[in-house]
Amino acid sequence: MDLGDSENSGVARRTVLQGAAALAGAALVAGPGTARAADDDPEQRLLQIVPGGNGVLYAWYADGRLKWFKHLGRTDGTYNWADGNGREIGLGWQIHTTVLASQDGQVFGFCGDGTLWWHKWVLTNSATGEGYWAPGTNNIIHRGFRDYAAVFGGWDGVFYAVDKQGDLYWFKYKAGDGSNGPGAWAHDGVGQKIASGKRDYDLWWADTDGVIYAVRHGASLHWFRYLAGDGSTGPGAWANDGEGIGIGSGWDWGSSVERFADAGGVFYCVFVNRDPDRPDHELHWYRLTNHRTVDVDGGGTWAAGGTGKLVGTGFTVTRAANLQGYTRWSASQGERLDVAVSTTLDEYRASVLRLNGPVEQGYAAEVWAPRTFRGRRQLLRSGYRANGCGWTTDLSVDIGDWPSGFHVVKLEGAYGMRQYIPFVVKPKQPEHDVALLLPFLTHNAYNHWGGHFQYTWDERPARRKITTNRPFGNAFIEGPGFIDVRFHGDLLLMKWFADNSLGYDCYQDVDLHDPSWLAQYKVLVLASHPEYWTPQMRDAVETYLANGGRVIYTGGNGMYERVDHDPAGFVLHRNDSGHRWLWRDQGRPESAVLGVAYDSWSYMEMKPYVVSAEHPFLEGTGLTVGSEFGHTGYNFAASGWEVDNRAGAGRVEPDAVAFAHGLQDPGHGAEMVVLPKPNGGWVFSVGSLCFNGALADDPAMARILRNAVEAAVR
Repeated sequence: MDLGDSENSGVARRTVLQGAAALAGAALVAGPGTARAADDDPEQRLLQIVPGGNGVLYAWYADGRLKWFKHLGRTDGTYNWADGNGREIGLGWQIHTTVLASQDGQVFGFCGDGTLWWHKWVLTNSATGEGYWAPGTNNIIHRGFRDYAAVFGGWDGVFYAVDKQGDLYWFKYKAGDGSNGPGAWAHDGVGQKIASGKRDYDLWWADTDGVIYAVRHGASLHWFRYLAGDGSTGPGAWANDGEGIGIGSGWDWGSSVERFADAGGVFYCVFVNRDPDRPDHELHWYRLTNHRTVDVDGGGTWAAGGTGKLVGTGFTVTRAANLQGYTRWSASQGERLDVAVSTTLDEYRASVLRLNGPVEQGYAAEVWAPRTFRGRRQLLRSGYRANGCGWTTDLSVDIGDWPSGFHVVKLEGAYGMRQYIPFVVKPKQPEHDVALLLPFLTHNAYNHWGGHFQYTWDERPARRKITTNRPFGNAFIEGPGFIDVRFHGDLLLMKWFADNSLGYDCYQDVDLHDPSWLAQYKVLVLASHPEYWTPQMRDAVETYLANGGRVIYTGGNGMYERVDHDPAGFVLHRNDSGHRWLWRDQGRPESAVLGVAYDSWSYMEMKPYVVSAEHPFLEGTGLTVGSEFGHTGYNFAASGWEVDNRAGAGRVEPDAVAFAHGLQDPGHGAEMVVLPKPNGGWVFSVGSLCFNGALADDPAMARILRNAVEAAVR
């Protein structure tokens, strides 16, 4: 089956369904102005592929169409489909943020306002997908899913929801008929917490028989099985006591843009194409033959040696293609900010928020009131991954005398749908002693929107050209429910500033290409993960330090890799041979500036710190030599994930003084270091990606950072 060819084959779309379908509602009733079809974009055709059991796949199109397909080769991975064109069975589905299904034809649509809509496609011909929508279709059967970061499942009416702290909840819809009266839900529809603190898993999906799959940060695929099946958590509720068992690798955003299980251990994924000039559209099949007994068998057993088989093409997926946009990364007070938006909704609202911390915790202030705009879908141009989407301006924002800071354009669609476009407002003139630099180059390097980014698995003997003119797929402004050192991690640092009533002016990386503002600040604060630096950025900071400036580095793996930024709107990663372009390999290790350097030995180990020496930054903390601190935080313990220490680059700056270190293997934990610089300048480095995530959990850590800031501005 070639989904791409089918969309241009001239086959008439089934916009009118016959028989009982007309009585039951052939097209989803989506509300006024939300069921408009749009031009097909071959680069982002689908919002999601939804498994329905026994080879049935529902293709949820960006323009709102829902189509039924059946893979006849689901048991052995053969390239064999019931109908290459599929059967269109509904319209208006772009109002949903997630769609799930059960093996009996139930299809569940989740909306951003927390509502869950019930539908059931009753097959009259299992070979062609012919059927009708059952009575009760379009009923809202639950209203409580708004505050969950992710929802997955669907089999047998069971849903799993991950909240914004990474706790896992169980729901079961028992009625199966669109009703919502007494007894329709297990536990009256109240989610039952069945696991806590699963924030080290980025992606979740479910199989039948209580089997759950999750991708641990770092691409390892883990197997779980919830045996109780009733929301309880007593002894024996989970196989392997609830601990995940590794069954594979390479299932993260770097290798695939979509992944799901179609019951009984059958997997599908849409691969990232190894050639970045071609679309990510290939559907591959896998089968875990022992999906129920991985714990008993001591691991997973894969059919065909686990290599997978190509079973379809044309499946381009962009989860946000119903509402998305981008703008430039920073603008000054008094400037006009142009925003490009693409949507398949007839209309949407836009507003601007200034954020001092996570939006769901109340750290948002509206600075530009909501306005309504007519929606239009903008197609992607050829070469967009390197050269930008090429979308034209849909709205413009006149930036008033707003306080400098991190801002987002908030896009809102029907039924609570929302997306965020991040940017920084710079001051016309410095207003505070502290400048906060947000690492947009790092966030762009990890931005999986559009399939290809710095960490996709294609290895080409050339530099990687990655555009900055595209939406952010990793702009997790609301709590994502998993560990994060992108925008949400930065927001946790901003929350600390707000909680301590400390003002700052805000900038993003490339603002250092005109560093005239930098010398006017007493201290430059670096956020959680400032990994990528251009030569202009590094030179500006080194000059600043040589002239007596101070730097507080609150993250890990900083100043690690060189990149080049072009004002035309792209970043060049890697060297001419396609290899990582590390500063240390050019004779300029990050430790020469920061006092510490990345040490890969302790990757994904999270441990507390321990005090190793007295230091003025410990004043008022109650900590003494031997005291441990930073045991818990949003990103788990405060020393970890990726850490820096004095010896990380193979050499030690002789003047660097450490007073605390992480409890990883000796010599491989994060180190808190102060490195003196000329003319009274200095750098304080905490050496850990996880540091900012623990500021709200440990008053001693919060006091250390405050002591450092107060010392810097004296």
